[in-house]
Amino acid sequence: MVNQSSREFFYFKVPVFIIDIALLLSVFLLLVRLLPPECHLGLDGALLGVCSLLVVSFAVVVGVVEIRLHERRIRPSVVFSRAVRMAVLTYFLFTVLVMMVYKTSPRMLLGLGLVCSIFAISIWHYIANKIVRGLRKLGRNTRHVVIVGADVTAGRVCAELLRGKDVTGYVVSGYFSSLEQCSMPGGVKFLGPVEGALEWLNDNRPDELYCSLPPTQCHDMVNKLIQWCNDNFIEFYFVPTMDGYPHRKLAIRDLGSVTVFKLRPEPLNNPFSKFVKRLFDIIISLLFLCTLYPIVFMFVWIGDVVTGSKGPVYFRQLRTGYNGHSFKIFKFRSMKINDEADTLQATADDPRKTRFGDFLRRTSIDELPQFINVLLGDMSIVGPRPHMEHHTEIYSGLINDYMVRHLAKPGITGWAQVNGCRGETKTLEEMENRVKHDIWYIEHWTPVLDMEIILRTCWQILPGHDEQAY
Repeated sequence: MVNQSSREFFYFKVPVFIIDIALLLSVFLLLVRLLPPECHLGLDGALLGVCSLLVVSFAVVVGVVEIRLHERRIRPSVVFSRAVRMAVLTYFLFTVLVMMVYKTSPRMLLGLGLVCSIFAISIWHYIANKIVRGLRKLGRNTRHVVIVGADVTAGRVCAELLRGKDVTGYVVSGYFSSLEQCSMPGGVKFLGPVEGALEWLNDNRPDELYCSLPPTQCHDMVNKLIQWCNDNFIEFYFVPTMDGYPHRKLAIRDLGSVTVFKLRPEPLNNPFSKFVKRLFDIIISLLFLCTLYPIVFMFVWIGDVVTGSKGPVYFRQLRTGYNGHSFKIFKFRSMKINDEADTLQATADDPRKTRFGDFLRRTSIDELPQFINVLLGDMSIVGPRPHMEHHTEIYSGLINDYMVRHLAKPGITGWAQVNGCRGETKTLEEMENRVKHDIWYIEHWTPVLDMEIILRTCWQILPGHDEQAY
């Protein structure tokens, strides 16, 4: 009997892999045809062998990069990131093999092939994911689920399974419970007491079983359910009760024979991830500081002189940075010299702003000197925005997990800013929302997420797109 995972492999993964290979080969052969012969460096007469190397490279990379476009809750950004990783790794291995076998490296051909492949495969994967979602809206590719136990945690699981069911394709057949008070959402079918679960399972066949029974109190029943799922190729999920702990994405670790949960995953704790992010910061900050920044500096200096703005061009202020350490942030001065600079946030009609400074703030030009902080290593291009030390002292005592936002280097822009949490925080709830976005970024960081934030920031700072820049 073929289970649901096997069907999804043959119905979704295999067609996607076949079209991926077809796109890679089509792009490469089209470029060979369009580019002049001098760009091929002698590969024209060995196209069959070269194409074979491309297919081999793809086959190796597929085993490393997970292409799971039919995942129930996959985000478009994840679809895109996997497509980019697959294309980049495929062409990296392909280039190495071509150099080893044919002793040549047609840079123009391989470079254009990589760019065009990223574009083509990203679009195809996005379309394929949309096709799968469309099938689920038509009632196809569903996952039938049964829940054993009806405590508060099981109720949350049920609610998550039902949320967006037209996209995720989950169908909750019902639940078993011996509790008098049920925590299940309304409309979910009650199938009977826990003792009747095995009898029902023998007559029905769900794809997944979620069990929230406490194993110490229901040891025999839990083990019978696990055994039944193993014998019938059903996916079993244990739903532990985590009440009293923060509800967030936890990282599972094995401590010898004991399973433990780490409070949060921190992708940037990985040395390779740190290296990638730091290398990106150095390259981009150097490029900007050595090209456009001198022009920007002269523009700001002339603007200060023409408008009669008194004081230094730069404004320096202590901010709270990585691991709670303080650093001096650089900004173009946009306010008159005042005694409240280190304690009071800027407001929309702040009388401390100069005429030219108001323009600098509305266009976000005042933030550009922070690329100096990025190059020095105090900041990153993307990360939680650094707050004044005075605000850190205040909010760390008012907001739970406030200091967690300092587990990453502060950034010129961040996830909170592109989601509307920018500018003055007038209420405690606004600051809590900003902190929540910062922690989400720390727990979900990827290079692709950084690129998404940078692109959204560029769009946001265009005239008329950000009313919070003041």
